[in-house]
Amino acid sequence: MTLRGRLLAAFAYLLVLTVVALAVPLAVTVDRRAKDTFYSAIDSQTQVIAASLGGSAQPGGTVAGVRRAVATYGRETDARVVVTDGTGLLLADSQRPHPARIGFSTAGRPEIGAALAGRSVRLIRHSADLGGSLLVVAYPVLDRGRVVGAVRLSQPIAAVDSRVHRSWLAIGAVAAAVALVGMGVAWLLASSLAQPIHALGATAGRLGKGDLEARAPEAGPRDVADVARAMNRMADELVGLIEAQREFVGNASHQLRTPLTGLRLRLEAIAAGPPENADARAGLQEVDRLAGLVADLLVLARAGVPPQAEAFCDLRQQARAAADRWRPVAAEHGQTLALDEPPEAVAVVADASDAAIVLDNLIENAIVYSPAGGAVTVAVSAAGVVRVRDEGPGIDPAEAARVFDRFYRGSAGATAPGGTGLGLAIVRDLAARWGGGAELEPAGPGTCIAVRFAPAPQAADIANS
Repeated sequence: MTLRGRLLAAFAYLLVLTVVALAVPLAVTVDRRAKDTFYSAIDSQTQVIAASLGGSAQPGGTVAGVRRAVATYGRETDARVVVTDGTGLLLADSQRPHPARIGFSTAGRPEIGAALAGRSVRLIRHSADLGGSLLVVAYPVLDRGRVVGAVRLSQPIAAVDSRVHRSWLAIGAVAAAVALVGMGVAWLLASSLAQPIHALGATAGRLGKGDLEARAPEAGPRDVADVARAMNRMADELVGLIEAQREFVGNASHQLRTPLTGLRLRLEAIAAGPPENADARAGLQEVDRLAGLVADLLVLARAGVPPQAEAFCDLRQQARAAADRWRPVAAEHGQTLALDEPPEAVAVVADASDAAIVLDNLIENAIVYSPAGGAVTVAVSAAGVVRVRDEGPGIDPAEAARVFDRFYRGSAGATAPGGTGLGLAIVRDLAARWGGGAELEPAGPGTCIAVRFAPAPQAADIANS
């Protein structure tokens, strides 16, 4: 998980924990308070109605009077109001204008019996008719301390539950809005913290690819800025070391050329005799090998320097020229050199001289390691990839990861004549110089090296490549 993802996950955890810790108790409080208010309202309304109907032997004075009062109370309270006389007979019902005088105090309505016994009752029970819970409150109606009737108010709990649920939805909406705003702020904060880290990673990647001008922005939190400054100082020191190394290699190579040339001339004179000198001829071969090493070192020094300007070439044309140069050499070794090319030009991002050096090194290696009678194949694809395949002993899989290292020749190279161990290193570095790459591909018997160049833009001019 990325740093930004970790920060967002941590913030989300704390935010959800905080929202839940606040929203759940609030929801419980809203539920409890709403029900307490509901219960208290019904209770007080029942008590007020009972008091208003008391003071006479008949609750409300007359049956007509109590029915009018009950109808009014029913409209005002939104509850069902029922009044019975002292024996439990129904006098008035807010839901029925003219109810029958039946016994309302039954086993299913124990609250009426309790009220007629002089006690107030509040209970919640299930109503089969309503299919839900019902709040029932009953109070006795008194006349000079004597119970003359009972008042009963009932209302479904669903009404208050509905109001509570609406409140919960409002709390949930507010909590969701807070969470969204919080996550938005968290995203901004995480981005501000992660961006400098990403910039450090990108800078390190560019340095690793050879862009020695890459520097990290010294921004963000102080700790991150300190790391960026340390990385930039390291990059400056690294550039200094690399430049010193390149300068040394370049100067040393140039300085070696003059004495090597003079040494070669003297050895040629000694070898020519008279008499002919075999040791001098062997010395000439060693001088040639040393001269090749110096030339390779010069190429490597140049390969590590980013190009000053863009350049394009026709990879197909460079492959044709390289094949023409090396066919006579392959023929001297009893080998054939074949070229597999596309019908159209292949424009790639690379200097023509660098592409030629890459091809020369690949073909020379293939000729050296192929047996007499073998074939060397150079294949160019329209995608900007050139593959050189030989029929030599191949490369041990255990050594495959090191074939592009400098001066590494492997078990097969140790027995091959000549060579400096720099050929494939030059191929890799020159390809990377132009944004490409080189790799060893599975080839069965023999070896296949593939070099990929970046395709040139459509408008690239390769006429003079």
